Amino acid sequence: MDRVACWLMQQRQHRRNSLWHERSFPVLLGGNLLSRIGDGVHEFIFIITVLKVTDNRVTHAGIIYFFRFLPYLVFGPLGGALADRLSRRALMLVADLARMCITGVLCALLVSDSAGVLSLALTGMLMTVFRTIFQPAFQAAIPSLVRVDHLPTANALTQMVAETGGLVGPAMGAAALALGSPGEVLLFDALAYLVSALCVWRVSIPAGKTSGEGGKPTLRRLYGEFGQNITGMLREPQLFMAIAYSSACILLVGAALRILIPAMLKNNAYSDSVVGYAMSLTAFGAIVGAAAFIRVARDFSTQRLMFYWLLYGLVLSVLPVCVAHVAAILMGCFVLGSVGAFVDVVLPTNIHQLSTDANLGKNFSLFSTLANTGEALSGGLAGLLVLVSSVSMGVTVVGLLVASIAYVGRLKSGKAQGS
Repeated sequence: MDRVACWLMQQRQHRRNSLWHERSFPVLLGGNLLSRIGDGVHEFIFIITVLKVTDNRVTHAGIIYFFRFLPYLVFGPLGGALADRLSRRALMLVADLARMCITGVLCALLVSDSAGVLSLALTGMLMTVFRTIFQPAFQAAIPSLVRVDHLPTANALTQMVAETGGLVGPAMGAAALALGSPGEVLLFDALAYLVSALCVWRVSIPAGKTSGEGGKPTLRRLYGEFGQNITGMLREPQLFMAIAYSSACILLVGAALRILIPAMLKNNAYSDSVVGYAMSLTAFGAIVGAAAFIRVARDFSTQRLMFYWLLYGLVLSVLPVCVAHVAAILMGCFVLGSVGAFVDVVLPTNIHQLSTDANLGKNFSLFSTLANTGEALSGGLAGLLVLVSSVSMGVTVVGLLVASIAYVGRLKSGKAQGS
């Protein structure tokens, strides 16, 4: 009986010490899960619509994606500065409700068959503006909701939620297209943003502690704080390399994941449903990879991060070899997602560990600005690659470039750590 009582006490203590006992984080994560599933539906419908409107011309599709992510250049620095100054909860609420309204407008355009290149680019730009507000606030809020020793697990769960959206969303979109129009399918995304906003509303999230001067958050002051943070980050080589080299890799990976791989499948006569299943299996691989990785991961250093980027680039470079057979390409996408999960868990944990609460939002904002500006440029990069090579060759070139950048970053990180 004493052993049973001791075991029961240990289980109660384990539950008290578990991440799920910190109730605010699971509520926020649950809302984010629904929002991410809606995003997965949105992304699938968006790329299918873009390819339809542009007659499957990759260069024109790249232009739409360029304008879709362009606002990161202007609004990216503001999101992090605001997250370090204002209520992160209020920022997330505004961003979710605004994106719900914008998605509703896009639904109406698709239902009325009025969507064109201009309207797709414009709605994409507006979605990006509010994403720049939401993402730094969300990432900066996580350390205030969980214990320090739970932070890697929280980041892994956040990534698993994001990839669950990428898994379930495209699959739902592909299946729902058989029952309704793209505009009707996209209504789920609008409703998901509303539920996400309700979950954020229920959570108490501390405001950030700005490292800049006080006073009213004017545009000049916010941009000034962002610039000062960049200057300070240049004196932290490990943080600088984690953000800068990862952003360069994302520039290349964005071209492959968003445009080149779907176009490669379409050029090989695969249906829209197969494109959706490939996106879903990439996300499923990331979920499995994150769940397995967090059980064994102990090193979240910049040097280890670069190693995982190197591995990801090598896997991406051989993906076109699998395109001849549907089972092989779907398995290749699964493996690609699994390896990508290693990067996705280590990267935010690395930034959290190398930041303070006073500049956490700005550091994530800087990363988001660079990474998503890279995604904006990735559309143009994809267009340039297909002008000088085949789409499949473009995927291989992108993978080798990612591996090369990561190799250089790993060498430099090791030298900086040893000095």
